[in-house]
Amino acid sequence: MRPFLSFSVISTFTVLATAAAAVTAGGKKPNILFLFNDDQDLLLDSLKYLDSVTERVQKDGFTFENHYATISLCCPSRVALLRGQHAHNTNVTYVSAPGGGYEKFVLSGQDKDYLPQWLKAAGYSTSYLGKLMNQYGYYNYDIAPKGWDHFDGLLDPYTYIYNTPIFSLNGARPRYYQRSHQTDVLRAKAVSHLHTLINSGQPWYFTVAAVAPHQQFNETGQWPPVPATRHQHLFPGLKAPRTKNFNPAVQRKPSWVGQLPVMDQSAIDFADDTYRRRAQALQGVNEMFHELLDILEAAGELENTYIVFSSDHGYHIGQHRVVAGKMLPYKEDTNVPFIIRGPGVPRGQKTQLPSNHVDIAPTLLGFAGVAEEKQPVFLDGRDLSDYWKPAGIAPEKVETVNIEFWGFGLIETATGGGQSGNTYKTVRVVSKEYGYLYSHWCTNETELYDTVADPYELTPIPVEAAPRLHSRLNALLLTTKSCERDSCRNPWSTLHPDGGVSTLADALDPKFDAFYESLPRVAFRECLNYLLKENEAPFYPKNVEFGEKYRDKEATDGLFTGSTGPVRVPEVGNFGDKYEPLEVIEERARCLTDDELVGTAGSVDLRSL
Repeated sequence: MRPFLSFSVISTFTVLATAAAAVTAGGKKPNILFLFNDDQDLLLDSLKYLDSVTERVQKDGFTFENHYATISLCCPSRVALLRGQHAHNTNVTYVSAPGGGYEKFVLSGQDKDYLPQWLKAAGYSTSYLGKLMNQYGYYNYDIAPKGWDHFDGLLDPYTYIYNTPIFSLNGARPRYYQRSHQTDVLRAKAVSHLHTLINSGQPWYFTVAAVAPHQQFNETGQWPPVPATRHQHLFPGLKAPRTKNFNPAVQRKPSWVGQLPVMDQSAIDFADDTYRRRAQALQGVNEMFHELLDILEAAGELENTYIVFSSDHGYHIGQHRVVAGKMLPYKEDTNVPFIIRGPGVPRGQKTQLPSNHVDIAPTLLGFAGVAEEKQPVFLDGRDLSDYWKPAGIAPEKVETVNIEFWGFGLIETATGGGQSGNTYKTVRVVSKEYGYLYSHWCTNETELYDTVADPYELTPIPVEAAPRLHSRLNALLLTTKSCERDSCRNPWSTLHPDGGVSTLADALDPKFDAFYESLPRVAFRECLNYLLKENEAPFYPKNVEFGEKYRDKEATDGLFTGSTGPVRVPEVGNFGDKYEPLEVIEERARCLTDDELVGTAGSVDLRSL
């Protein structure tokens, strides 16, 4: 268990710096390259189209088969990863105001104390390239994200327009890479910067965050991703996998999902087109990953570099009658690729023990030589290297995964639109002997699935069929939906502080029936698109604080802000017939004009923070 310490930015950096000095004295520190895609599924076989990962990272690394995003949406998932905290603790819960967005991250002060600062204090140079989070755009580009020695970020609203790549380097005036495909620009920048890092002689951390295979969102609607032209002929006839939950004839789902009609042929065709174009869009990413790995190998740095691959969340294409999208609690949206290769990591091995995005920050700090007791006290996750260490980790200690969501559901088609009633709380139980998904929606509907007998999550188990199971999972969800620190890592210890219960199997002992029946039911007062504590009561324990010890409540709760900016640089073509080096791409690039930088600022000036 992590010790309780009073929180301050200075004290966090001090203990990290102390740990770094001890590690550096032992020899050359490893580098860390984090390859982070957007909306990449695991269960629909998209890794088949990334042999750079399957052949060069997975075969020589360690695969976490039951790794989950804590929230199936870009911005809050990324903040949870960078802070090592669940979204109910960061209070960044959506992609825009009032729930979230880049501006809320800055206004909350959490940008002053997150992963890049911790790694810098541990002796690393820190670099980020690509998509950071929603609402970092051409209207606030000069508020460069803190903590990065090198930050070259894609800017909204062009982030999801593949042939209008616009970046800002360290907060400089945005640069438009004309007649280039976004993934090719990303590759050229990544290759150039990786050479710089290798030649620096300093240990480094580098995130390369591609947008592919995310849908293209432009002013005319939501469309499949746009691959580079040289890849648009690939995989003719490729169709979305017809999983057992693809467009099911019978639908037994809560809220808006349960009201969806069977997909017609037009919707099925759109799903297939989306799947094929996602596979094509990944080819530019695949080329980039191969080149980065080639550079590391040629420089003799591959074996001294941790290669981490993941995605902010998963994706569905036709599952449960939803043509395309994410934001749901089901496995396609939340179970994501997570693979690590590097010094001391077993080659070609895997685990079915569950893990979560909040575990990534403590794991990376462990790679950097920062001992657990020197890591920030507020972390909700655990160092996943324990999964392969000789002593291992007791499986019964890690059977629960917390997943949550606030906001609209979005069907990612030109006519799909936002769906209300998509706020929910979910807990997964993943064990060698059993598995369950239990969700409570803001409509106050619940659903329970036996994920061993019903892996496609099609047939919910009613309360009357398993009342004791429902009561235990309700209690577990009461705890996980507001957990922090050790109560996230071991929620059963919160329910049973005297010990004796560390698994669901233990909790099902009949001697606990009266206790579990005495607990209130998880509930919502109404469907809100942001976190409001009183809307989500009750909790267990009753005096839960939602991480308020570790952040300025007045600067985050109830915050309504946000920037908007229309598309002012038109999409003018379809590019990427060939890959070009950065110097060639730069010759065509230009800075945005003053007129192109006119936007609508948020309600608070972030430049003074």
